[in-house]
Amino acid sequence: MPTPHFQRGYAHANGPAPRAANSDHHGTEWRCTRCDKLLGICRDGQLHLRFARGHEYFVSLPAVATCRGCGTLNHAPAL
Repeated sequence: MPTPHFQRGYAHANGPAPRAANSDHHGTEWRCTRCDKLLGICRDGQLHLRFARGHEYFVSLPAVATCRGCGTLNHAPAL
């Protein structure tokens, strides 16, 4: 099944809304390059991924994932 390719508009005229710094996240956020959806958080050389219904994973870098919001293929390089 091919990855869908369609444009997703932003809610703000100047692109995605700025995010407030969250002291609970002690890592670097990995976000979609197109829609800015949070895909995971890099912590201690691993990527922390969390999905619906309690699915949670720690994977090694580099990683590649398709955004569940817009279908864009994203790449997280090794640190």
